[in-house]
Amino acid sequence: MPPHFQLDEDNDVIHDAEAFSLATESAYQAAYSPLRLYLRQLVVDKVKRENPKLAAIQHRYRSPGLDRLFVFSGMLGNHSFFMIALPFLHTFGMGAFARGLTFVVLWSIYFSGFVKDYISAPRPASPPVVQITRSPAHTLEYGFPSTHTTYAVATIVYISHFMLNVWHISTVWVGLMWICGVTIVVGRIYCGLHSFIDVVGGIVIGIIEALCFVFFFDRLDALMLSTAGPLYSIAIFYFAMSSIPRSLDPCPCCIDSFCATSVTLGLSIGYWIHARLPFLWHTGQSDAISWDPSLTLTQNALRCLITIVLVVAWKVGSKPFIVSMVKYLVPDYLSQVSSEECSDDSSAKDSDSDCKQDCYVAPTASNIKNRRYGSYALMVSHENLARIPIYSGIPITMCVVSPLLFYMFGLMPSS
Repeated sequence: MPPHFQLDEDNDVIHDAEAFSLATESAYQAAYSPLRLYLRQLVVDKVKRENPKLAAIQHRYRSPGLDRLFVFSGMLGNHSFFMIALPFLHTFGMGAFARGLTFVVLWSIYFSGFVKDYISAPRPASPPVVQITRSPAHTLEYGFPSTHTTYAVATIVYISHFMLNVWHISTVWVGLMWICGVTIVVGRIYCGLHSFIDVVGGIVIGIIEALCFVFFFDRLDALMLSTAGPLYSIAIFYFAMSSIPRSLDPCPCCIDSFCATSVTLGLSIGYWIHARLPFLWHTGQSDAISWDPSLTLTQNALRCLITIVLVVAWKVGSKPFIVSMVKYLVPDYLSQVSSEECSDDSSAKDSDSDCKQDCYVAPTASNIKNRRYGSYALMVSHENLARIPIYSGIPITMCVVSPLLFYMFGLMPSS
């Protein structure tokens, strides 16, 4: 049975985090490698020991004002915020920096999700901890590491590099940005959504990832914009998606990974096309998608508006068509796996729903060998596979379709 959510007197989510796991320990023993089992047990034991401390912190410091503050700070560090904020970096012509920051944010979702699925450790148990969130779906994910912490730290480290070493902006503004980041990180503990070890893991991954992009993104960017750039981007995407660890529980981390990396794939291809169509930017900057310094304020504002409208229209309007096309073109891998597992599971004979649940918690040896168990069902669903063209199409619309309309409507820089 999926976790049953209850609300306390403050309308906060209460449920047993361990109820999230549908799999038995014997299933973990059968499906996971010895190293994976060892690391998982280390984190699980640590989270259990930290539960009383987290509950004590909430009991001592919790207040309506802090609740609102940390819930709001969590919204500043969630996927929706970045999906809204990141396109503006591109529409205002920030070029290579916008691409780099987009990669930092979205690949941090992939890296943290990868580790979450590999470790498969639950969040702090509630009760005794109260999970303060307006998005109960977050509690269906594993806990280690904290994704909010990962991309908050990665983002701030990456931006700090540019502010201090490239733009030479006052350290006061850098300090204010770090205060916002610390608020997001502390809020994950205060809200009972992560333990200390989850946050530490997110900090470590975020710093390592940001530093890698600081030192190597220029080379990666040049590679993606090279003649064979799209082939490199597709190869990286395929390798990343096929490498996602299978978890025994229905953790939606893999869905977030598909969405995030699909955007980076589309961004690479979109910029590659845009850079090879000079009539889309004339004497302007090849990196400027919607904002060009040689145009008037009105023209630039209109270009930005067109881009935003097109992106929203693509995201909303393309989904029904693409999902139907994927269902028509792609085999139903989920039903094939379910059927195979049920045929091998002698204990699952009552009904289809019982069969699927029994098979889910006890994958067969053949499906373990082929990595077709647990979260594999989420990954190969038609809805999830449709996310690849949907989310890839967002930056392609921004980088290619919008400039084409600028060209048609006379919103290009003068020669």
